Amino acid sequence: MRIKDNYLKLNIRNKRTIVTSDVHGRPDLLEQLLKKVDFSHEDILIINGDIIDKGPDSIQMITYVERLMAQGNVYVTLGNCDKIFDELEEAFLYDYMEYRYTIVHEMLKQLGKTLDDYTSQGELAKELRTKFEHLHNVMKDLPLMIETEDYIFVHAGVDEDYMETTERDALNMPFFYNQPHQLEKTVIVGHFPACNFVEQGVYHHNIKIHPNHNTIAIDGGNQVKTSGQLNGLIIEADGTLHTTFVDDYEQSMVIQSFDPGFQTPHSFTYPDYSITAFEGDEYFTYCEHGEHDGCMVKTEFIDFEAQRLKDDYTDYFHAVEAGAFVSVIHHYKGYVLIKKNGIVGFVPEEVLE
Repeated sequence: MRIKDNYLKLNIRNKRTIVTSDVHGRPDLLEQLLKKVDFSHEDILIINGDIIDKGPDSIQMITYVERLMAQGNVYVTLGNCDKIFDELEEAFLYDYMEYRYTIVHEMLKQLGKTLDDYTSQGELAKELRTKFEHLHNVMKDLPLMIETEDYIFVHAGVDEDYMETTERDALNMPFFYNQPHQLEKTVIVGHFPACNFVEQGVYHHNIKIHPNHNTIAIDGGNQVKTSGQLNGLIIEADGTLHTTFVDDYEQSMVIQSFDPGFQTPHSFTYPDYSITAFEGDEYFTYCEHGEHDGCMVKTEFIDFEAQRLKDDYTDYFHAVEAGAFVSVIHHYKGYVLIKKNGIVGFVPEEVLE
């Protein structure tokens, strides 16, 4: 199938349009986002793929999205994760379920069964499609693309002849944000977290608008990245753009102001985790990464045997003011990884309550 076989044309000029993507089984975060932007029946909502999997409530997510779509002003594109009902007999499924929580886990839980209760993968697929047919029906006819007067909404990316883009590419293209294109319309994509496209060494999950070509990356890494968030792009009725996000991390008050002074930050993201680790201590270890200058890496992030980072990493330190509140991502020895305004970085542990 190609985009030309399954797409939707929509007029959104002169209406406020809210765009999000990669909700990944978190209906609570979507509801929180819609409340934050004061979403109403006068607005349009576009969810740009991947409403299910990875998060805890995919079944509830489908039910919520079905209810939203019934309002007549909510539209959803298909994402790669949303095709799982069509992939129940694929060879990769069981291995995938070993490291990702999926709607299959939820359906099995509702049935009181495990994978071991099925004599074959085909038997599993048949029962899940039968018992949960309604959920499948909500997902199976979602368009690959929504095209408006000024925008193309597609989960992962498009080819230059965008109508000829295959379903596989539309749902799985990983680096589209960095790929120049000649399309007159702005292409808005999710799928690949925006934080993977590091700019000026800063690691953040906020929406990225490419400075040189018409592409906007809106995936905030929700349920995929340790410090991810659910992003919202607001296209006002007059065409101006605003961005926002929601998350549910613990908040902590800053009790002591901290200013790290001048710094040249480094951030390393998937899939570029290879490093060379040198001497260090229990707090930090000096490392080199590709063509970058050497930098200090929090020792807990290093797999010394494999000479790799265990996760995305930034050596950025936040400046914080006493009395402010920040999102706490994780406590490490002597330091805390926090998020402020979508930007991830460290502070000394003593500056937080």
